[in-house]
Amino acid sequence: MTSPTASENLSAPALVVGAAAIPRSVGEDGPPTVPGFIESRFNPLVRAVVDRCLADAAPARPERFADRTAVLLLTLFGDSTTTDLAGRRLQEGRAHNPLLFYQSVPTSILGFVSREHGLRGALTCLSVDAASMPEAFETAELMLADEEVDQLLIVGVELVATQRAAAVRRHLPPADRTPPEHDAAAALLMRRAGQDPAPAGAVPVDLRAAADAAAYEAPGIGRLHGLGSLWATVQAARGAFTQTP
Repeated sequence: MTSPTASENLSAPALVVGAAAIPRSVGEDGPPTVPGFIESRFNPLVRAVVDRCLADAAPARPERFADRTAVLLLTLFGDSTTTDLAGRRLQEGRAHNPLLFYQSVPTSILGFVSREHGLRGALTCLSVDAASMPEAFETAELMLADEEVDQLLIVGVELVATQRAAAVRRHLPPADRTPPEHDAAAALLMRRAGQDPAPAGAVPVDLRAAADAAAYEAPGIGRLHGLGSLWATVQAARGAFTQTP
């Protein structure tokens, strides 16, 4: 997982053609498990929100652009549950389980869902805090402006803090210090504007403006690295939250 860096000014007008969000309180049943992934809620949550987002986008025929759809995942701690489990096993002197290493890498679940949906564009994961969130949105702009990309599936996900993650948060700047109260994920499918007439229900977005408005706490989702507020903006434009998380 890499950290975003600043880049040249580049604006890529975008249309949101699909959107989904999933909050899950501690103790609630989560999305179905993902074959090949164990223990963590992270991977099922990513898969479920991607499935819902692409289903929401189905009337806009996103499958036309499957070969040219890139995926960007934003998270601060990633799959902290699996990472901590693997660390505890090693600390206790137990045999290392290679599966835990594989599934704790966020690109693993992105590869899984990309194969399921036939998405063949680049996969990128960014570890994003409040300070680097504008650069993460700039990365989304750059990916969408790529000549080989027509669509960008952007996913934000964060889990309730593990003991280790909560300890780390206490040393972060105030904007990142408070852990989320529940697991949450959001996904938006963006298409570069101007390729075709805008499909019904598409919402134009300005990613730079969205980054500036990212402090907004979306109901049930929170900030979620700026995607919470962007999801809420899209749903409001569609007509007072046509999709309830």
